[in-house]
Amino acid sequence: MHVCKKKCATAVALALGIVSSSHANEVTLYGSVGAAFESLDNTAISTTEVSNTHSVFGLKGVLNVNDDLSAVYLFDTFVGIDAGSGAGANDSLFGGGRDGWVGLSGEEWGIVALGFQGRPWKTATNHLDLFGSTIADYSAVMGTMGDRDLNGASDNYFDGGIGNSLIYFGPDINGLSWHAQYGADENDDGSNDFGIQLNYSRDALYLSLSHDVDGQVSGSSDVDATKLAVSYTLQGKTVITAMYDTISIGSDARNAYYFAAAHRISNSTLKFAYAMADDIDGATNSGASYYAFGVSHMLDPNLEVYALYSGLDNDSAGAYTYISSPHTSSNSNSAIAAFGDDSSVFAAGIRYHFAWNNQ
Repeated sequence: MHVCKKKCATAVALALGIVSSSHANEVTLYGSVGAAFESLDNTAISTTEVSNTHSVFGLKGVLNVNDDLSAVYLFDTFVGIDAGSGAGANDSLFGGGRDGWVGLSGEEWGIVALGFQGRPWKTATNHLDLFGSTIADYSAVMGTMGDRDLNGASDNYFDGGIGNSLIYFGPDINGLSWHAQYGADENDDGSNDFGIQLNYSRDALYLSLSHDVDGQVSGSSDVDATKLAVSYTLQGKTVITAMYDTISIGSDARNAYYFAAAHRISNSTLKFAYAMADDIDGATNSGASYYAFGVSHMLDPNLEVYALYSGLDNDSAGAYTYISSPHTSSNSNSAIAAFGDDSSVFAAGIRYHFAWNNQ
């Protein structure tokens, strides 16, 4: 077994073009494979699909230059395992780059990198989304104003990433950590992006504050999002989460709230989440409410099966929808036909996580 592992590590190193060095060079291959059966009803259409749900393949590594400095890198891609997955052009298996960056790391000062990374708004609470990486992802309401174009802004969706970025991950100091990111305007049109998060984690408590700016072209108002989140774990089995999220575009703004609870019983976890978006300023009855409940069961520490039911109820002028995206679900029928349409979905799925390290 030891001989096989050594040969495999050598083969991977050669395939990646890693040059022999006296410095420690650690490489990790990782990923997840997820798919779900989904029955969706969004007023205009009722359909069933087998969908790809956040399948990814990635590679990350660390080269220890000396006791105080390391080179670090990460790049991964979405993987499409069903027709119409949207993971890449022409339904390709690999495509749609996710995070990817290269930089320098020091134990005392953190990581400085260049590349592409999930927004600070997103990464601050990704792990608190009880139905993340499924069609019931909280991004249906949190981090968006729904399917609207306000004040010329082309986007108001924050559960994504920033490209062409200068990225800084601060070190963990007694439970306090931070992440700042600047996305360069490569078209000289005023559309720079920026985000920052501050997090505090100690024992059962997690607190997070994030602020992001989605820059728009000159003449359009930038989109700002601020989120405050708190999570607390009771007796190691029950997790309670609450979030407040506000988005503004010029003089228009909306507030949203998210509440969730999860309780673990042996290898199973019961989950419930609720979110509510207030009206957008100047747009009466433009809010929505979201709920989801389900159960997941770990057949193995790396293998999960789950079932969920979720509803998304728009006010008469609301335009919120489940998000069809590689990081949620490839379901191509999630968009509503008209303001005020409601959606509901039942899903049953499976997810497998894997990792391999050359050390």
